[in-house]
Order: sequence, then structure tokens, then C-alpha cells
Amino acid sequence: MTRSLSMQNTPAAMSRPPLEDPAATPLDGPAFSSGFAWAAGVKRKLSGEAVPQKLILVVTGQLSVMLTSGCDLCAGLEALARQQAHPSLKKVLADLHDRVKQGQSFSQALARHPHVFSDLYVTMVRAGESSGLLRHMLTALQSMIRNQMRVAGSIRSALMYPTILLCVALTAVAVMTTFVLPRFANVFKASGVPLPPTTKFVIGSSQFVAAHAPLLAVGLISLIVFLLWIVKHPSARDSVHKLALRIPLVGPTLMLSYVCRSIQTLGMLIKAGLPLAEALILTRDLMPNVYYWRFFNRLRTHISEGKQLAPDFEATTLFPPMVTQMVGVGEQTGTLSAVCLEVANFHEEELSERIKVLTTALEPMIIVLLGGFVGFIAVSVILPMFKLSSTVH
Repeated sequence: MTRSLSMQNTPAAMSRPPLEDPAATPLDGPAFSSGFAWAAGVKRKLSGEAVPQKLILVVTGQLSVMLTSGCDLCAGLEALARQQAHPSLKKVLADLHDRVKQGQSFSQALARHPHVFSDLYVTMVRAGESSGLLRHMLTALQSMIRNQMRVAGSIRSALMYPTILLCVALTAVAVMTTFVLPRFANVFKASGVPLPPTTKFVIGSSQFVAAHAPLLAVGLISLIVFLLWIVKHPSARDSVHKLALRIPLVGPTLMLSYVCRSIQTLGMLIKAGLPLAEALILTRDLMPNVYYWRFFNRLRTHISEGKQLAPDFEATTLFPPMVTQMVGVGEQTGTLSAVCLEVANFHEEELSERIKVLTTALEPMIIVLLGGFVGFIAVSVILPMFKLSSTVH
């Protein structure tokens, strides 16, 4: 196996259960959803129906404490439903209570709400029920959700200033092209002063945007939807995902985020008592990038054949050498879960630093690009004003 991103022909993706038989039909990438499931998620967020991860974290922690103190699962769900203020989560908790009271297992009840509880969550609860360690599994889930929220929070915080800067700059440009330039265009037209090519271009562009604003808005939205669709489609997915990993600054940051997420998840699942093959399947299905998905799918296949993890880690460049060495040590010493969690914690700190470097590099780029654009418009307006003033004198 070469130490590179091997390109493979991707067949049409198909639906799959959270855990499948290793001998089943092999897949070559994450399942493709042509129904724009992400659009339904956006709709739930806009309507307030989406349940924030913070609430899932709180409920998981509260239920873990209740079970540890000897409270019955059914009674705990009923108490959580009564005290819950979020309307959607309150309905979900009430439904979970009713289903458990009727005799369904907790994992079966959770599986009825895939938009609230992920496949990983449901499977870990199922494993906890099977082993009789549900409260320990809930504690592990609480730690996992908290770590994911911490990483996501650091990314949001780092991107906050560049996002505000970009919005303010775009608003300024929109005001200039929509309100300021048309008034100058009328002045220049009335004066009869010959306009430079740059001024003609700027004024013409402003008039075109003003005259076709609704059509341009529809076209822009359609383009965004099409790009989101094509990025997820198997026919373009390989190229897009490979390109994303090779973009300067962005690519290494993405790779490090995938490393942290996958290794931490694998360590938590093994620590929670899941068999290694099942832990690899769940880790695989968390990977948004097709190359990481294929890597963990290959690991799952090799583990089912009785092979070790270390050779596959050594044969790929998707993970840093430190991860490869530590995984080999963890396999030999029987401490794979502890090693994975330790490696993930170390790389989380490195990920935070990389995010800061990335945002630090983005800020001057945004300022220079938008400043140049605004300056171009300003110069295009000022030049004919000088000609107009010289004509008057």
C-alpha cells in the first residue's frame, strides 16, 4: 500500500445500518443522501425544533447521576421530561419514557429519534444495556459530547472576528453599490464628462445588480445548493475531499481535526467495552471525509481477518507518525484505549493552535481583498469627479 491518498472508483452509495456484518457488500464511502437531509436540519434549527448538543450533554449527565444513585430508568426519564423547558426535547423525553414503560429497551426508544440521538449514541447505549453498565456508558458519552463541544467552541470563537469583519465589509460594499454609486452615475450622466473604463465598469455592474437583484439572488441560492449537492455526490466527492486536504493551512487543520475526532472516539468506544470491530465501524461512520472513511473501513476489514492496526497506520499519511507509533505501542501493551485518549488530548491542543494560526492568516487576507475592492470602487468614483471639477473651473 502506498503512502498516499489512493483514488478509488466509488460505486453508488447505499443505506447501511449503524453496525453491519463485515462480510456484507463493501461500501466505498459515506452514504449519499439525495434528499438534502441537511436542508431538513436547517429547517429544524430555524424553527427552533432542533435540540442543542448542550442540552443532550446535560440530560445525559443527569440520567447518569440518577442511575448511579439507584434511580430507575423509567422514573429518571419521567423526572427529566417534567423539568425540561425545551419543547422539542420535552416531547422526546416523554416519548422515551412511554416506550421504556411499555417494555422497549432504552436503545430502541432512542433509535426512534435519529435527529436528536446519533447512531453512535444509540449504539453505545445498546452496548451498555447488554453489559449491564449503562450508567458507565452514559458517563463516557457525556465526556465524548463535552470534548466535541469544546473543539467546536474553539473553532467558533476563532472564526468570530473574521466572520464579523467579512459581514461588515460586504455590507459596506452592498451599500456603496446599491445607494451611493447610482447617485454618482446620475451626476456623471448629467455632466457629460467622459468616464474612464473602470468607472463605466463599476457603474454598469451596479446598475445590472440593481436591475436584476431578485434573479441574481435566486441564482446565487441555486448555485450554493448545487455546490452543496455536488460536494456530497459520489461522482465528485473524491476530488473535492482530496482537494480539501491539500489546501494550504486549511488542509493540515482539517486533517488534524479528523485525527482528533477519530482517535478520541475510538479510544472512548474501546474504553466503554465495545469490541474493536464495532468501535471501528462507529468511528468510520463519523468521518465526513471519504479518505478517512475508507481508512477505517479498511481497518475494520483487516481486524475481522485477524490482522493488527499498526500496519495500516504505517501505510497511510492521513495520521501523524506519533499516532502510528502510539497505536502500535497500545496494541502491544493492551492499553489501546488509554493510548488513543492520551494522543487525542495532545493533538487537541495542537488543533487549537492551528486554528489560531489559520484565523490569524485569514484576517489580513480578508482586509486586503475587501480593502482593495472598496478602494477600486472609490478610485473609480473619484477619477471622474476630478475631471468634472476641472471642467467647471
